[in-house]
Amino acid sequence: MSTQATRKRTDLSEEFFERISATPQPLLHEVSATIRIDLDDDHRQGMVWLLRVDHGRVHVARRPGRADAVIHTDRALFEHLVTGEANALTAALRGRLRMEGDLRLLVAFSRLMPSPPGRATTVPTADRTAKEAARTVKTAGTASRTARVSPAVARMTRKDSAR
Repeated sequence: MSTQATRKRTDLSEEFFERISATPQPLLHEVSATIRIDLDDDHRQGMVWLLRVDHGRVHVARRPGRADAVIHTDRALFEHLVTGEANALTAALRGRLRMEGDLRLLVAFSRLMPSPPGRATTVPTADRTAKEAARTVKTAGTASRTARVSPAVARMTRKDSAR
């Protein structure tokens, strides 16, 4: 691999970690854990990042350390993850991303990844928490499903009442 290609991947990774540590991450407001990311380069240990997530604040260090979860992958896949071209959960299911420790943290970490190019991620507004936003969406979905099902339920109820 050329030095320029290596530099490009390093820059993408560093930009990603700078971006997530610069501002609070509202989708992680309930997470308090440490995640270590080990990136291999041609089956050798490459870069290591240690992320300390504290209720939405992400602190990043480039050093090894103890962690609640460890994510192992190669640098090429990680580049695709941080640009939104790959999905962390899909990569884990396909065996391209390995996880040790608390598997729920892989889901939490995947929330930090950008959406695929051309798609937007919906993030709750600052005045609402993620739980309130999820509850609103769930309630709206339930109401629309209930409205479609109601005539069928009404017919069944009428038949039961007639018996």
